[in-house]
Amino acid sequence: MSVARRQNDEAQVPSERTRAKLDSLATLLEPATLPPPAPLTVPAPQPGLVSGVRRRADLPKGEPRSYAMWITTVLVLALAGALAARGYGYYVLGAEARLDHADHRILSSTGFLGQGYGVVGTGLIVLNLLYLVRRRLAKWALGSMTLWLNMHVFTGLTGSVLILFHSACHLRTTIAVVTGASLAVVVATGLVGRYLYALRPTGTLTLEQRLEQLSAMFPDFVTAVRGILARSTLKHVAADPSLFTVLLMVPRWVVEARRRRRAVRLAARSDAQLQRVSASETEFVASMVGEVCGLAAGEIDALAGGALLRTWRGLHRFMAILMLLAVAIHIGVAWHYGYRWIFSD
Repeated sequence: MSVARRQNDEAQVPSERTRAKLDSLATLLEPATLPPPAPLTVPAPQPGLVSGVRRRADLPKGEPRSYAMWITTVLVLALAGALAARGYGYYVLGAEARLDHADHRILSSTGFLGQGYGVVGTGLIVLNLLYLVRRRLAKWALGSMTLWLNMHVFTGLTGSVLILFHSACHLRTTIAVVTGASLAVVVATGLVGRYLYALRPTGTLTLEQRLEQLSAMFPDFVTAVRGILARSTLKHVAADPSLFTVLLMVPRWVVEARRRRRAVRLAARSDAQLQRVSASETEFVASMVGEVCGLAAGEIDALAGGALLRTWRGLHRFMAILMLLAVAIHIGVAWHYGYRWIFSD
């Protein structure tokens, strides 16, 4: 059985804690004499992609966070700082003043270190493209996509820093300007894409699975929520939408996600059984309703996230192709004029 299928099967079974809690609440649904219901409060949601809610269903409280982006940021900034400190006195000079600097033959774009930065940086950019190959081989056991994505980000940023110092922070030719600009756009679109990826819903439990678990205890509430979902008009997106179309859809997704949250809260406040149980189990009921709110809005997050990532990935890929063409021309021109680093005859 595949990992994905096993996780899905496990998600359909309520946790022992949840099952025990629901069993203990069963006795509260029958007595006629109960204290007045307490106001039902829902915990504040966490930020999501477009809904303002991040789905957290069935995620263990102790699950470790990923620090890959923080580590990448620290390493890239450390590298940039070290290279800047090494040649600060040279990089702050103007084009003419650099000619007389002692490090000109080393740090200029044609110098030993300068060319070395460019060669290593270009190698990292080429290595960076292996992520695209890994995506095409998604069914192969070649490591997790998250690991490959983190390496994609690390090699892309590190290579970009090295290429920046290869240029000595000074673009003198048209081809250098085109190459630098295309690289900057690729890095910018890549960072935006990584941000969108980080905001995607991460829960393993779907809304329908949670509603199925709750249907025996709170049938009216579940029926009301399912009615809310049935009235939703934003359930599908074209398989290959344009970026412009997706961006136009974002306001509608935001409105729909907010509508779902409000409707679920209203259904909870209107449900007699939930109100009676909340009189003695306010925290548990509030947490449960908050989770359903998050799952309902999380469906919009998943819809919007998938569409945004598909279209943004296409833009990022297109800009990467243009960058590679510019880099190839840049290398060809440099090679033709004899700037071959350690590969010279």
